[in-house]
Amino acid sequence: MVRFQFYRDEQGYCLDDTCSAQNPLRLDFSEPGFLRRLNGAGKKSELVARAVKAAPGVRVLDCTGGFGRDAMILAKLGCQITLLERSCVMWTLLSDALKKARQLDALKDAASRIQLRRLDAMSFLSEAVVDYDVVYLDPMFPPKQGSAAVNGDMQQLQRFLSGASPDRLKGSVGQSPLSEADQLLEISLNSGVKRVVLKRPAKGGGLEFAPSHTFSNKSSRFEVYLR
Repeated sequence: MVRFQFYRDEQGYCLDDTCSAQNPLRLDFSEPGFLRRLNGAGKKSELVARAVKAAPGVRVLDCTGGFGRDAMILAKLGCQITLLERSCVMWTLLSDALKKARQLDALKDAASRIQLRRLDAMSFLSEAVVDYDVVYLDPMFPPKQGSAAVNGDMQQLQRFLSGASPDRLKGSVGQSPLSEADQLLEISLNSGVKRVVLKRPAKGGGLEFAPSHTFSNKSSRFEVYLR
Protein backbone atom coordinates (compact mmCIF):
# COMPACT_ATOMS: atom_id res chain seq x y z
CA MET A 1 0.00 0.00 0.00
CA VAL A 2 1.23 3.49 -0.88
CA ARG A 3 1.83 5.46 2.33
CA PHE A 4 1.06 8.94 0.96
CA GLN A 5 -2.05 9.62 -1.05
CA PHE A 6 -2.66 12.88 -2.89
CA TYR A 7 -6.23 13.51 -3.93
CA ARG A 8 -9.06 16.01 -4.25
CA ASP A 9 -12.28 15.87 -2.26
CA GLU A 10 -15.13 18.31 -1.55
CA GLN A 11 -12.75 20.52 0.45
CA GLY A 12 -10.05 20.64 -2.22
CA TYR A 13 -6.63 19.01 -2.63
CA CYS A 14 -4.90 17.26 0.25
CA LEU A 15 -1.96 15.00 1.07
CA ASP A 16 -2.80 12.10 3.36
CA ASP A 17 -0.26 10.06 5.34
CA THR A 18 -2.13 6.77 5.70
CA CYS A 19 0.27 5.65 8.48
CA SER A 20 -0.54 8.66 10.66
CA ALA A 21 -3.55 9.60 12.73
CA GLN A 22 -3.11 13.24 11.71
CA ASN A 23 -5.66 14.82 9.40
CA PRO A 24 -4.64 15.14 5.75
CA LEU A 25 -2.39 18.09 4.95
CA ARG A 26 -4.26 20.99 3.35
CA LEU A 27 -3.36 24.61 2.73
CA ASP A 28 -6.00 27.11 3.78
CA PHE A 29 -5.21 30.79 4.27
CA SER A 30 -8.66 31.34 5.75
CA GLU A 31 -7.90 29.16 8.79
CA PRO A 32 -8.94 31.29 11.83
CA GLY A 33 -5.56 31.23 13.55
CA PHE A 34 -3.70 32.37 10.44
CA LEU A 35 -6.35 34.98 9.64
CA ARG A 36 -5.86 36.53 13.09
CA ARG A 37 -2.12 36.61 12.51
CA LEU A 38 -2.56 38.09 9.05
CA ASN A 39 -4.95 40.81 10.22
CA GLY A 40 -2.47 41.83 12.92
CA ALA A 41 0.61 41.60 10.70
CA GLY A 42 2.97 44.54 10.75
CA LYS A 43 6.66 45.34 10.87
CA LYS A 44 6.64 45.21 14.65
CA SER A 45 4.81 41.90 14.93
CA GLU A 46 6.38 40.01 12.00
CA LEU A 47 10.14 39.52 11.80
CA VAL A 48 9.86 38.53 8.14
CA ALA A 49 8.41 41.96 7.41
CA ARG A 50 11.31 43.68 9.18
CA ALA A 51 13.89 41.52 7.44
CA VAL A 52 12.43 42.07 3.98
CA LYS A 53 11.61 45.74 4.71
CA ALA A 54 8.08 45.08 3.54
CA ALA A 55 6.27 48.01 1.96
CA PRO A 56 3.80 48.58 -0.88
CA GLY A 57 5.44 47.84 -4.22
CA VAL A 58 8.49 45.98 -2.91
CA ARG A 59 9.18 43.12 -5.33
CA VAL A 60 10.00 39.87 -3.55
CA LEU A 61 11.15 36.62 -5.14
CA ASP A 62 10.19 33.88 -2.68
CA CYS A 63 12.29 30.94 -3.83
CA THR A 64 10.91 28.28 -1.48
CA GLY A 65 7.13 28.42 -1.60
CA GLY A 66 6.29 25.76 0.98
CA PHE A 67 3.09 26.63 2.83
CA GLY A 68 3.05 30.17 1.43
CA ARG A 69 2.30 31.82 4.77
CA ASP A 70 5.24 34.21 4.81
CA ALA A 71 4.41 35.16 1.22
CA MET A 72 0.82 35.93 2.20
CA ILE A 73 1.97 38.09 5.13
CA LEU A 74 4.33 40.07 2.90
CA ALA A 75 1.61 40.45 0.26
CA LYS A 76 -0.79 41.68 2.95
CA LEU A 77 1.73 44.44 3.67
CA GLY A 78 1.77 45.46 0.02
CA CYS A 79 4.70 43.49 -1.44
CA GLN A 80 4.47 42.04 -4.92
CA ILE A 81 5.41 38.36 -4.57
CA THR A 82 6.68 35.88 -7.13
CA LEU A 83 6.40 32.52 -5.41
CA LEU A 84 8.49 29.63 -6.76
CA GLU A 85 7.65 26.01 -5.95
CA ARG A 86 9.15 23.02 -7.73
CA SER A 87 7.19 20.24 -6.04
CA CYS A 88 4.13 19.27 -8.05
CA VAL A 89 2.29 18.31 -4.86
CA MET A 90 3.05 21.53 -2.99
CA TRP A 91 2.47 23.67 -6.11
CA THR A 92 -0.99 22.13 -6.45
CA LEU A 93 -1.81 22.68 -2.77
CA LEU A 94 -0.64 26.29 -3.01
CA SER A 95 -2.50 26.91 -6.25
CA ASP A 96 -5.70 25.55 -4.71
CA ALA A 97 -5.29 27.68 -1.56
CA LEU A 98 -4.57 30.86 -3.53
CA LYS A 99 -7.55 30.28 -5.79
CA LYS A 100 -9.84 30.08 -2.76
CA ALA A 101 -8.17 33.09 -1.12
CA ARG A 102 -8.88 35.25 -4.18
CA GLN A 103 -12.58 34.58 -3.67
CA LEU A 104 -12.65 35.86 -0.07
CA ASP A 105 -12.95 39.55 0.79
CA ALA A 106 -10.49 39.21 3.68
CA LEU A 107 -7.78 37.68 1.50
CA LYS A 108 -8.34 38.64 -2.13
CA ASP A 109 -6.22 41.80 -2.13
CA ALA A 110 -3.18 40.04 -0.65
CA ALA A 111 -3.67 36.93 -2.80
CA SER A 112 -3.85 39.07 -5.94
CA ARG A 113 -0.30 40.25 -5.26
CA ILE A 114 1.09 36.69 -5.33
CA GLN A 115 2.15 35.07 -8.60
CA LEU A 116 2.80 31.35 -8.19
CA ARG A 117 5.15 29.61 -10.61
CA ARG A 118 6.22 25.98 -10.70
CA LEU A 119 9.97 26.38 -11.11
CA ASP A 120 13.22 25.23 -9.54
CA ALA A 121 14.72 28.22 -7.76
CA MET A 122 18.37 27.42 -8.44
CA SER A 123 17.73 27.01 -12.15
CA PHE A 124 15.68 30.20 -12.24
CA LEU A 125 18.33 32.23 -10.41
CA SER A 126 21.06 30.83 -12.67
CA GLU A 127 19.33 31.40 -15.98
CA ALA A 128 16.98 34.38 -15.60
CA VAL A 129 17.56 38.09 -15.23
CA VAL A 130 16.58 38.51 -11.58
CA ASP A 131 14.84 41.88 -11.41
CA TYR A 132 13.59 41.96 -7.82
CA ASP A 133 14.19 44.06 -4.73
CA VAL A 134 14.51 41.07 -2.36
CA VAL A 135 15.19 37.35 -2.64
CA TYR A 136 13.60 35.41 0.23
CA LEU A 137 14.74 31.91 1.19
CA ASP A 138 13.15 29.51 3.65
CA PRO A 139 14.83 26.16 2.89
CA MET A 140 13.89 22.87 4.48
CA PHE A 141 16.46 22.11 7.16
CA PRO A 142 17.07 18.67 8.69
CA PRO A 143 14.26 17.44 10.99
CA LYS A 144 14.88 17.91 14.72
CA GLN A 145 14.43 15.16 17.25
CA GLY A 146 12.80 14.95 20.68
CA SER A 147 11.28 18.05 22.23
CA ALA A 148 12.73 20.22 19.43
CA ALA A 149 10.82 18.36 16.73
CA VAL A 150 8.25 20.32 14.77
CA ASN A 151 4.57 19.51 15.02
CA GLY A 152 1.53 19.50 12.77
CA ASP A 153 1.74 20.43 9.11
CA MET A 154 5.52 20.74 9.01
CA GLN A 155 5.95 17.29 10.56
CA GLN A 156 3.71 15.79 7.87
CA LEU A 157 5.63 17.59 5.15
CA GLN A 158 8.99 16.38 6.48
CA ARG A 159 7.76 12.79 6.50
CA PHE A 160 6.51 13.10 2.95
CA LEU A 161 9.71 14.69 1.64
CA SER A 162 11.93 12.11 3.32
CA GLY A 163 10.40 9.43 1.11
CA ALA A 164 9.61 11.45 -2.01
CA SER A 165 13.01 12.07 -3.58
CA PRO A 166 11.80 12.50 -7.18
CA ASP A 167 9.44 15.26 -6.07
CA ARG A 168 11.15 16.89 -3.12
CA LEU A 169 10.12 20.39 -2.21
CA LYS A 170 13.49 21.60 -0.94
CA GLY A 171 16.47 19.36 -1.52
CA SER A 172 17.93 17.39 -4.41
CA VAL A 173 18.66 13.69 -4.64
CA GLY A 174 22.13 13.02 -3.27
CA GLN A 175 22.31 16.32 -1.36
CA SER A 176 21.35 17.18 2.20
CA PRO A 177 18.90 20.07 2.63
CA LEU A 178 21.55 22.05 4.49
CA SER A 179 24.10 21.77 1.66
CA GLU A 180 21.44 22.92 -0.78
CA ALA A 181 20.63 25.85 1.48
CA ASP A 182 24.26 26.94 1.11
CA GLN A 183 24.05 26.60 -2.66
CA LEU A 184 20.78 28.48 -2.89
CA LEU A 185 22.10 31.29 -0.71
CA GLU A 186 25.29 31.56 -2.74
CA ILE A 187 23.49 31.74 -6.05
CA SER A 188 21.07 34.31 -4.61
CA LEU A 189 23.97 36.48 -3.45
CA ASN A 190 25.43 36.30 -6.96
CA SER A 191 22.14 37.16 -8.66
CA GLY A 192 22.61 40.92 -8.41
CA VAL A 193 19.67 41.43 -6.04
CA LYS A 194 20.61 43.94 -3.36
CA ARG A 195 18.84 42.23 -0.44
CA VAL A 196 18.71 38.51 0.34
CA VAL A 197 16.85 37.19 3.39
CA LEU A 198 17.39 33.67 4.74
CA LYS A 199 15.05 32.18 7.34
CA ARG A 200 16.60 29.63 9.67
CA PRO A 201 15.83 27.94 12.99
CA ALA A 202 16.64 30.17 15.94
CA LYS A 203 19.30 27.75 17.13
CA GLY A 204 21.71 25.73 15.06
CA GLY A 205 24.88 26.02 13.03
CA GLY A 206 25.16 28.82 10.53
CA LEU A 207 25.87 28.56 6.85
CA GLU A 208 29.14 29.50 5.23
CA PHE A 209 28.18 33.12 4.68
CA ALA A 210 28.09 35.86 7.31
CA PRO A 211 24.93 38.03 7.25
CA SER A 212 24.91 41.81 7.42
CA HIS A 213 22.47 41.60 10.34
CA THR A 214 19.80 39.36 11.82
CA PHE A 215 16.32 39.47 13.34
CA SER A 216 15.40 36.64 15.69
CA ASN A 217 12.87 35.32 18.19
CA LYS A 218 12.52 32.03 20.08
CA SER A 219 11.69 29.95 17.00
CA SER A 220 13.27 31.61 13.97
CA ARG A 221 16.16 33.73 12.79
CA PHE A 222 16.07 35.92 9.69
CA GLU A 223 19.51 36.64 8.29
CA VAL A 224 19.81 39.66 5.99
CA TYR A 225 22.52 39.84 3.35
CA LEU A 226 23.12 43.20 1.68
CA ARG A 227 25.12 43.84 -1.45
